[in-house]
Amino acid sequence: METKLGILEAKVMAAVGLIKELRAENESLKKRCVELQSAAADADETIRRLNNELEQARQEVVRADEYEEKRKEIETKVGGLLEKLEALG
Repeated sequence: METKLGILEAKVMAAVGLIKELRAENESLKKRCVELQSAAADADETIRRLNNELEQARQEVVRADEYEEKRKEIETKVGGLLEKLEALG
């Protein structure tokens, strides 16, 4: 009987030790989870900011293309006017 009681006590002590380890690991994992959630929120904010910057850059490209098109149109008109002036002179 004494040996069975000793075996049971050893198993209970082992289980208690394992429970303590698991609780400590659980706390550590909870902290890591909070850290990762914070990092994910920061990453989401960075993505949002970069998407806004990308959209602004795209709009600037469109404006630049429009200005280039107008510049070519003006250059063509000025060239035509210069030719007419030369023809008069």
